[in-house]
Amino acid sequence: MAGQAAGGSGWLLLAFQPRAGTLVNQWAADDAQAVAGGVPLLALNLHRGDHRVEDFLANVDWRGVYARYQAAVHAASDAFACEPDAIGDALVVDVRRAGVFDKAGTMVAGALRRDPEQVANWSADLEPGRPLVVYCVYGHEVGRATALRLRAAGHDARFLQGGIAAWEAAGRPLRTIGPD
Repeated sequence: MAGQAAGGSGWLLLAFQPRAGTLVNQWAADDAQAVAGGVPLLALNLHRGDHRVEDFLANVDWRGVYARYQAAVHAASDAFACEPDAIGDALVVDVRRAGVFDKAGTMVAGALRRDPEQVANWSADLEPGRPLVVYCVYGHEVGRATALRLRAAGHDARFLQGGIAAWEAAGRPLRTIGPD
């Protein structure tokens, strides 16, 4: 596993990169190395003899890791929230995860659909300089992290506060989506 590949001594880190909106796995030789600007979410100390990565991962408090991730994404993206009334002529992009989108019956009227896992593949096709507003279900991690990734790629991207759930609750226009 990673500990063996890294020489068996050091730290394995999972960190969130706020500027890029991404997660990164990193090996560090000592506790002074970390991704610049990264927010540590999980650390495996290989100096202590935790060489059984599978055992370590089986005992991780994943709710705690997720809570740290959620807090890091929210802190990095709060400034880029967009209220529905502030969308203006921005391009609206549905970035709900595939499984969620496939079960949905509606999307914001006029929105494009793009897979949040494929941002690097489709962001270059967007109109340069045009403001973007992305949305997920509730305006939590998916929309926020996608907006951060788009901003890192040079786009003026924001996320829809409250996601499509708030949009729908406010009675805003939706369109029906059907099977492909």
